[in-house]
Amino acid sequence: MKLKRKIINGLLMAVCLFHLSGCSHSTNTQAANVLNFNLNNVTDITISYDEEAVTFFQSDNDELIIKEYMTENKSRYYADVKQDNGNIHVSEGWKPFFNSSFTRYVEVYLPQEYQANLTVTTTDGNIDMSNIALTLNSLRIDSTAGTVQLDNANATVLHLSSTSGKLDLGNITGEQIKLDTTSGKVICEKLNGAVTYTSTSGDIDVKSAIGAGSYRANNSGKLNVSYTDVTGDLSFFNKNDNIELTLPQDLEFEFEATTKNGSVSTSFQDSIRIDGRTARGTVGNSPTVTVKTETNNGNIVVTQ
Repeated sequence: MKLKRKIINGLLMAVCLFHLSGCSHSTNTQAANVLNFNLNNVTDITISYDEEAVTFFQSDNDELIIKEYMTENKSRYYADVKQDNGNIHVSEGWKPFFNSSFTRYVEVYLPQEYQANLTVTTTDGNIDMSNIALTLNSLRIDSTAGTVQLDNANATVLHLSSTSGKLDLGNITGEQIKLDTTSGKVICEKLNGAVTYTSTSGDIDVKSAIGAGSYRANNSGKLNVSYTDVTGDLSFFNKNDNIELTLPQDLEFEFEATTKNGSVSTSFQDSIRIDGRTARGTVGNSPTVTVKTETNNGNIVVTQ
């Protein structure tokens, strides 16, 4: 029994010493590691961190530059780099085991000339791309709980996802745009392209959209989207919340709205008829697209 108590006390003492040692370091973050990459023949860049903030800037030259800032400068905390066959993969290095006093953040300087594929992932860290304009073949961003700020991005394929964080988007253009959230929130100023949006319980609010799209809230979360130009079919499904959709005033379309426990309100009531729980109609003489909306327990409001 005494031996057991001594072992326990020894372990507790070790924990305390490690904790105090970690707390004794300065909280001032300093430049620790700088990585430079020649991007000739590079087609894929992946940057992956955990709880670190990652901020992007436009590079002044044709190199990719990554700067790591840390409160404790040790080489084993530097990024893990893998580079081969046109791929660059940069991920976080080690951290102190007791890391309450350890802070690290990352700056990425990307040349404007780079227009291939870019992937950025974090768990709890924020991703800030508000200081850079991106023109890429593909852009993928995955965040668990952080905030993603993306002001100006144009890519053939965009895939943006968040579990419980926020996607704060500016002017987003793509041939294919995929937005995924679990309980995260999406705010977008301008969305241009073919959109596929899927959420479990998050909200989406799009101020201005151009193109076509499919929007699904599989449990709850408001769908609020305003289209200024519709070039293809639109569909909206919300299981337990509202749909608010604004369409261009001159759009001619086939319309369908279904709700089990909610109401349907439109600015073109004279053009639709009610058939049980479904409202159908044709707006205009020459409809070019189909607009479908459906809720189980929510209201549908569509205006032009």
